[in-house]
Amino acid sequence: MEFYASIFVGISQAFIFNPIDKAIYTSIINNNSIFNRSNWTKPFSGALNGIYIKIITGGIYFYLIDYTKSLNMNVYQSSIVISSMTSLILNPFNVVRFNSFVDNSSSLVSFKKIYQKNKFSFLKTGLEAFIMRDFIFNLIYLNYKSEKTNSIYNCGVICAASVISSPFHYLRNIKYYNNDKSYYNIYKDFMKEIKIANKKTSLVCQKFSIGLGTARTICSIYYGQAMFTSLKQFIS
Repeated sequence: MEFYASIFVGISQAFIFNPIDKAIYTSIINNNSIFNRSNWTKPFSGALNGIYIKIITGGIYFYLIDYTKSLNMNVYQSSIVISSMTSLILNPFNVVRFNSFVDNSSSLVSFKKIYQKNKFSFLKTGLEAFIMRDFIFNLIYLNYKSEKTNSIYNCGVICAASVISSPFHYLRNIKYYNNDKSYYNIYKDFMKEIKIANKKTSLVCQKFSIGLGTARTICSIYYGQAMFTSLKQFIS
């Protein structure tokens, strides 16, 4: 029954968050404001892959949290297991989905384009950064979230986890767009941009999706956890 609850949570999240996910990603790639009209063109591009992704991140993610608890894993073990499993499964879907965002194309068209260029090597595009981002996020979230305190505290934990893990989130996003660039070159280019920028803090927040991106993560995780818990209780 918990599995069906996870699927319902995942599908509902896919439709709710796909437009904002697309706008955030394209604003990073195009280096413009998230409110630029072009970032909101075809807001449901990649939505099909978004459904698969949200079933995992919005549903199975919480199932894995409960499962690792049942095995009495500590927070480090749980973070490694959850991050590795979800990242390995999600990464191919993410590569296709994020390319759909940029090209305003369907998931199938994006998959064909990526496969023609990279064959099956696209499966590991940005994977290292993805695993590290999720590991850091989960380590903070699982260690500090509380079942007993109010929602404001847990939202604060999600916010902190999102901000601290955001540099790896940025690395992953750029690798999805241009896998030919090494992580080192991505870092070098980023530092060059920061050096010449007039508004350095604003640029860092834009690149790392701190702000609306953070709010989106808080809403996604908190909404997903709350819905998953409610559905479990309702089903049982």
